[in-house]
Amino acid sequence: MDSLLPMTAFTLAGRFIMHALLVFSCAAGISGVVDLFRSTPLFARRSGILPGCVAVLFVGGFLWICWFHYQIFTHISLELPAGMVDWLNRQLAAANRGQAYGLPLYDPVSPPRYCIPVWIENEKYFFWFMSFGLMAFWTHCRMENHRLRAVLRIFLGIQACILFFVADPFQNPLPKFFAEIAPWFDAGQNPMARFGLFMRLYPKMVFYYNAEYMWFHPPLLFLSYAAITMTFIASIFMLARREQSVEAMGYAYAKFGYFMLTLGMLLGYPWALKAWGPNWWWDPKICSSIMMWAIFSTYLHTRLYANKKWMWYFTSVLGILCFAAMVFTFLASFFFPGEHTFQ
Repeated sequence: MDSLLPMTAFTLAGRFIMHALLVFSCAAGISGVVDLFRSTPLFARRSGILPGCVAVLFVGGFLWICWFHYQIFTHISLELPAGMVDWLNRQLAAANRGQAYGLPLYDPVSPPRYCIPVWIENEKYFFWFMSFGLMAFWTHCRMENHRLRAVLRIFLGIQACILFFVADPFQNPLPKFFAEIAPWFDAGQNPMARFGLFMRLYPKMVFYYNAEYMWFHPPLLFLSYAAITMTFIASIFMLARREQSVEAMGYAYAKFGYFMLTLGMLLGYPWALKAWGPNWWWDPKICSSIMMWAIFSTYLHTRLYANKKWMWYFTSVLGILCFAAMVFTFLASFFFPGEHTFQ
């Protein structure tokens, strides 16, 4: 792949971004731990510099990932010999007959290319944590509670460590994708072997990598995950101390997260029908997502009665439970077999 794509340049620049992100995020996290146990912040006026630097690095890294995906689109295509095109299209037309969603016919003038969204494999964690980083920076600038600010910085440090040590999207970019397509560029394949490989790669390109829903369904869910994390932090503070501004912040993010979650799940429905057919309903990730949505709905409903006796604390507990349900829903993709399984 090094001969087709600027892999080395992408990795080197990306690793520089990740090291800088780790340094600034850990510095923010350490300053957050210090401020958490102080009655007054240590550097009140400059406390927003570190979260701001983290947000800038996240955006820079995300743009770098976008550039790399453009290189994939430009340099990788599934080109077949001209003599196979008519025969392939006859096979595709026969396979499409009677199907609700068929594969597009092969166009030799414009062979199919990978238009991959920038939130697959480890990149999804980068987008998720970037979303939280931007929300945390925005909230950090608007809120005056220095302990809330401190917890936001601590979460930035934790997430940067997860990215750097566990889910770095630059160290080994898109390993599953490149493992899938690497055989396509092996020399010396006979025509039938190449056709068989094409028929394995092309459906996944159409129904997964290049699916239009891939540009909407996953990012909406990751935006909701970031918003739920903000609500989780606010709910912890609500249990410790009643402060209206913190509760209002948590509720604002809850409404945004609920909207993103609902819209993302609704957009996943037609994609599931297109990619998997009618047997998608009992996928573990889908069932756990519905459970999370139900808990989230309960949280927003009880928020309407937050001023009644004990409802303030009950709402806070539900906000924490929403976060726990979100973590369970995400981990379900690793431990339960189904269409969403990452392993």
